Parts: sequence; structure tokens; C-alpha cells
Amino acid sequence: MSASSTTEPGFEIGDRIELNVDADALRQGLLPLDPVLTGALSQAEVLIDADEPTALKLNAAQGAFKSVKHLRPLARSAKPGTIFLECVSTSPARFYLRVEPPMLIHISPTSGDMIAFNPDDAALIENRGSSARWRDFHLALQATRLAMVAGFEQLLCLPWLRDVELLEHQLRTARTVLRRLRGRALLCDEVGLGKTIEAGIILEELVVRGLARRALILTPPSLVEQWQGEMRRKFGLDFIVHDDPGFREQGAQAWAKHDHIIASYHTAKREPHRAAILKQDWDLVIIDEAHHFRNRNTLLWQMASELHRQYILLLTATPVQNDLEELFNLVTLLQPGLLSTARSFQKQFVDRRDKLMPRHVDELHRLLAEVMVRNRRSTVGLALTRRIAKTHLVALNDRERALYADVSRFVRQQLNAPSNTKTKRALSRMSLMTLQKELGSASQAAAPTLERLALDERLPEVERATLTQFADAARALTDNSKAERLLALLNDFPDKMVVFTQFRATQDWLFRRLRDAGISVVAFHGGMLRLEKEEAVRRFQKDARILLSTDAGSEGRNLQFCNAVCNFDLPWNPMKIEQRVGRLSRIGQTRDVFVFNLAAAGTLEAAVLHLLEAKIAMFELVIGEIDMILGNLDEEKEFEDVVTDLWAHSRDDSDFRSALDRLGDQLLAAKENYLRQRAQEEKLFGEKFTPE
Repeated sequence: MSASSTTEPGFEIGDRIELNVDADALRQGLLPLDPVLTGALSQAEVLIDADEPTALKLNAAQGAFKSVKHLRPLARSAKPGTIFLECVSTSPARFYLRVEPPMLIHISPTSGDMIAFNPDDAALIENRGSSARWRDFHLALQATRLAMVAGFEQLLCLPWLRDVELLEHQLRTARTVLRRLRGRALLCDEVGLGKTIEAGIILEELVVRGLARRALILTPPSLVEQWQGEMRRKFGLDFIVHDDPGFREQGAQAWAKHDHIIASYHTAKREPHRAAILKQDWDLVIIDEAHHFRNRNTLLWQMASELHRQYILLLTATPVQNDLEELFNLVTLLQPGLLSTARSFQKQFVDRRDKLMPRHVDELHRLLAEVMVRNRRSTVGLALTRRIAKTHLVALNDRERALYADVSRFVRQQLNAPSNTKTKRALSRMSLMTLQKELGSASQAAAPTLERLALDERLPEVERATLTQFADAARALTDNSKAERLLALLNDFPDKMVVFTQFRATQDWLFRRLRDAGISVVAFHGGMLRLEKEEAVRRFQKDARILLSTDAGSEGRNLQFCNAVCNFDLPWNPMKIEQRVGRLSRIGQTRDVFVFNLAAAGTLEAAVLHLLEAKIAMFELVIGEIDMILGNLDEEKEFEDVVTDLWAHSRDDSDFRSALDRLGDQLLAAKENYLRQRAQEEKLFGEKFTPE
């Protein structure tokens, strides 16, 4: 990082700021800064020596750090351009002064005297050139210090964590898993208590100690990006996902070339991925929502049982659903033989009259304590604030309504077209679903997609003409009924608000509309650089009224300083809606959270939202519970694919409403099943398995 490119204080551990300092300034005891850096480092602490820290003082008037005693000796040993600041802490902001190539002179923080190496040692270091770097020495020193710490009573990774509000039960869990359970554990916390954070701490600790280099995370498809964001932002660990273009280009070899990989269950169990994964040796495997692995007759369980791994974490709030044998299956993935064989387990621990009722409970608990940790909200003392949700059904104007009806009819026809038609090959299911979602977001968002599809020469001329007509109609729409409702909402609710949309086109158009209305708004999206994202959040926290965000803002960022969120458009996947709300409604939020949903009346989005609210009261659930409920649906497909198929195959709107009612009944049954599971597990586990 050069001084000229640093425009804001969004530093991370390891960032380096090169300083172009001449010997004359050092002889005066001055370390001049670029004017941009003066503001960025005004609250930072700059230290001379790691072992005996002595802080330099910033003289704002001179725009320099000043210390004649400690800086003057540098003039005799450093060359211009070789001095830099290295960030070693962000809370508080703390930098060490470094010199490269390595200094042959040690600065005593007490006297300012210099201790020179003997000539032979000095010559040896200088002859090694760029390979003898202060950074290399510092890392080696850190590694030596870490290696000297035996046991896991002290967690060494904590200084590496960022933007994590560590809770005592999470730290106890990590220490228990590492110290007593030897890195193989079933994490069964109730939803909302941070199993992801616990797994991240355990992973980071193993990495810091040099005990884990290769890690594989398996999750449901909907959580792949969320895990990637959490690991990168909070733990500084870069994971590549299985559908990354670079990963796909490498084929089966990618599983051997990358050390940190996140993959969905469905990818991992399919060939050739399964065979490639099973060929690898993994230091740590993390399986999220592990209740999907409860049945040992499934491909998922069989694949997990064959993984070569040193450590393994299974995360689930519901390890048992229908039969205690499911618990046996999960434990066997962790420690084969701990519960003996399936037949012996059934004979010793399962009541023949009720397969959810255990026998010899004390002995079963004693064995489970070898692998299981469970925290409960009632015992950790954490209470979540209320969520107050309100849906605004927006009546579209005549032109918006006509365009929505025409494009929806076109999309439905294409989804049902025979797979061998030319149109079907050109318009993929994904492109059609995206178009339909954009239309529900804003006509202005659908216009670019319509124009792009109309230029596809693979389409018949009549289809291209139809799409061009739709695009012209979308471009001609200057009004937006949902935007007008949002402006009215902002007038009624004067506090800060996060406004979410799925699409950049909607974001760009809405940004201009809000700005023209005199509202202070800042944009946030996945295409921004890290420092730009940090600056956007900082501006929102300080003086901007609205954070207008794509779903990139729902990944790994805590916005508890705000307590209102508006879904300008609604994903068809309820997990994504929950992730948005979860940025505000989470541990650490002190106020009730208001959730405003904007949905155009009579649209697919409005129907899905009504389904989720009426049948399972989605916004009253604890963050994480919606996944428990969807996991109880007897469906292999993702929820949005289920909804898409119901809509595409319905004869008309009335037929679609009937199909949604049936799906709603399934959702309600799944929720009731989840509540029964929760009650059963409370009876089965109680206050046992709390970490020490």
C-alpha cells in the first residue's frame, strides 16, 4: 500500500504504508506524513519497538510523528524510501515502524543508543539481500512464540479476528472443542448463538498454531457465499468456492490445488467432484446444517464418512428428528465406534416403543460428552430484541401493470417450451428467472436485460422483436410506484435505514431517485473495493441517512447501529431475506428492529411473501430457524426452484394460488415438525453438554 493510494482509515492487519522520508527529516526527529495520511492516522498509535513499545506522538500542525530521541538514530542506518508502517492491530489502530532491508542497528527505546551487529553478521545479512526481510524475521519470531504455548487454555488467534463481538460461550466452546474433544465435535447450539463464529475460531486457532493448512467447508447452496464472506471478513481466511470460474477451469485438479475450499453438499456428492474430494487429505472439515447428514443410507452421509480428515466439526441445532439412530449416525462421522455398532446402540439405548426415547440416559450422556457441545439461549443470558415487520402492497400504475403481465406471460411460456426448441436453448432457465425477478424489482432494472436478450441472434426474429418491444416499454417508464412508496415511508420513518435490492440496475436508478429527492444516500455493492465498502459503512454510520445495498451487504457485516431495513424487492429464497434482516437483528442489537417489505400487488413476489408471512410468520422467527423449517420440507430442490416450477406450470393465477396454498400447508407442517424436534431435543439434552 503506498501513501498516495491510502485515502481512508480502513486498515487491516498486515497492511503496509510506505513512507518516503529523507535523512534530514529524521535528523530533526520528524517522520513526515502525506496530508491524506495525517487524518487517517490521527487516532492511531505508532510504536518503535515490539518488545518494549514506545509510542511516537503525532504533531498535527507539522503533519508528522515527532521524536528526536528515537527517530534521529534512523538517519544513520536507513535509506530514503525504506521506512514503512505495518498495521498490527485495528481495535485500537496500531502500527509498528519498520525498516527494510533489515536494520543493522537496534534502537533502544530507553536510551536511543545503537547496538551494532559484529561485522561478520552484518555482512551475512546484507549479502542475503531481499531474502533477509524484517517481515520474515518478525513472522519467524511470532511462530516461535506461538509454538511455545502448550495446550488450548489460551486462544492465540483472537488478535487476528476482526469485526467479531466475541461472547463468552463462544470462547468456552472453542476451548472445549480444542482441548477436550480434540477438534472433533458436534456443535448443537440453539439457533442464533453463533455456531459459525465458534467454528471460525476453532479453524483460526488451528491455522495459527500450524495444525491446519487444508480446510473444506460443506454447506447448503444458499449459504456458500455467506460462509465465504464471514471467513474472509472476520477471520482473514480466503476460501475459494466451487463455482468460482477459476476453480471450474482447473477441473478435478482444483480440489488438490487449493487449500481453503467451500462447496455445497450437492456439488460435493456428485461425480467427478466426490472422487476428487475423497482423494485429498484435509486437516479440517466443517459441515454446516449437518442434520442433512443424519441418514447413513444417503450419498451425503457415505461421502462424509469416507473423507480423510484430522479434525471435523458438524454444526446443527437439530441432531435428532425421527429416531435416536440419527444421533448415532452423526456421532459415528466424528468418532466411529464411540457408540459401538448401530445394532448395539439400538439395543442398549433406544426404547422399542418410542425410537425418540432413550434408555440408560446417564450412560448415553457420558458418551455424547466426548463429542457434543450445546449452548442454550436461556443459559447464556442473551435476549434478542423484537422484530416488527410491515408489508406495503403497492398498486402498480396501468403501464407498469401491463408490462409486468406481458413479460410474465412470455417468461412462463418460455419456461414451459420444449427443451429442443431454438428459443429454449437461447433463453436459459436462469436468465428467464432473473428477468422475472428484475421485473418484480423495478421496470428500470428489467430494461437492460430485455435489451441484451433481444440482441441474441440465436433467438427467432419474432422473439427478438417481442423482447425489443418490451425493452422499449420498460425504458419509456419514468415513474415507479414502489419508489414513490419508499419516499413516503422515509418521510414517515425519519431514522437511518438499510434499503436492499437484488440488482445493480435497480440500485443505480434508485440511488439517483433518492438523491434527487434530497436524501443523503450511500451505495454498497459487491463490485466495490474493500476500502470503498468500509468507507460506505463509515459514512452511513456517521451522517448518511440511507445505505442502499445489494445483497453483498447482507454477507458478513454487522449494522446494529441501525434498526430499520427495507426490502425494496424480495428474493424468492427466504434464506436471503433472513440474511438481510440478520445484519441488524442479531446479538448486540439493543433496539427493536423494523422490517419494511415493498411488494407490488398481484405479483409473484407478493404471493411468496404472503405465503411466508401467513403460514410460518417468518419475521417472528429467530434468525436461523427458517433453515430448520425448510430442511423439514420433503423437497430436494431449493425453495425458489419449487416456487418457480409451481408458477411456470400453473394454468393461470387462480391455479397458482391453489398450488401455493398446498405449499403453504407443507411449510406449516414443517414448522410444527421443527417445534416438536426442538421440544424433544430439550427433553433429551436439557442443560447437558454446556462447554466448560
